[in-house]
Amino acid sequence: MRPNCECCDTDLPADAVGAVVCSLECTFCAGCAEHLDRACPSCGGALMPRPTRVGAALGQHPASTERVHRGTPCPGRGYGGGTAPAARLQRHPERASADRAELDALLDEVLAGTLSTVVDGRPWVVPMLFARDGDRVLLHGSTGAGALRQVAAGAPAALTVVAVDGLVVAHTTFESSANYRSAVLHGDLETLTGDDRTRALEVLSERLIPGRTAEVRAMTRREQSATLAMALPITDGRWLLKVRRGGPSEPDEPTDAWTGVVPFRVVAGDIEPAARTVAADIPVPASVRALADRWAR
Repeated sequence: MRPNCECCDTDLPADAVGAVVCSLECTFCAGCAEHLDRACPSCGGALMPRPTRVGAALGQHPASTERVHRGTPCPGRGYGGGTAPAARLQRHPERASADRAELDALLDEVLAGTLSTVVDGRPWVVPMLFARDGDRVLLHGSTGAGALRQVAAGAPAALTVVAVDGLVVAHTTFESSANYRSAVLHGDLETLTGDDRTRALEVLSERLIPGRTAEVRAMTRREQSATLAMALPITDGRWLLKVRRGGPSEPDEPTDAWTGVVPFRVVAGDIEPAARTVAADIPVPASVRALADRWAR
């Protein structure tokens, strides 16, 4: 197992996801594989995700320390020699917001977003739970998810988050709209390992159900190894926030149609304990009660 990408020379540890190889074991990172069209430049064969080697197997069969670097110009981590585009709003630019605090508030309120990238020349989109951690967004998934493994290290990606705050009822269906807050974040996904991965998974858990990690056992090493933790940086110029508030526009024609706004909000329903906990008479824990109370408002 080679320790680096032959194109950009980034480290590719044997126990971490993110490397792709051809049948001759030429090794590249996931980002460089994209601008190589998932084909090895030496043999033309397909570049596929490289399995990890962990634990005792890695100790008994260490990865190679010999670095192979082609030395030819490398566009770098998936952008084909270009630079990542700056985010800017084309339609209704007056709805764009540069307020980072408002962006953070949206990311801290919404539980799920849509992660998008390109895999093997085709669009790849998946809804994912996430958590903001300062200047980055944390995501997680199964290490057994092949497409996710391909995009987990250095792949250019976009995360879309939206909250619909109400429907705006105008005097015609054409003029009707919605009140909403939406954000698109562009960046390069980074695979987290070691203590950073452990902390990221705890942050995700606490984001979804605050206090729950103290009520149950910690994740085992095996469970952590089966979980892929990733980070998407929140970088100036790489995010776009769009907001619409208020009521409908004034009609530009005579009308007796009703106009106004129907507000929306997310609320929690009644807590539904599992049959096992009911039979064992296990009380609802503090974290779940607090969660239900928070979303009941």
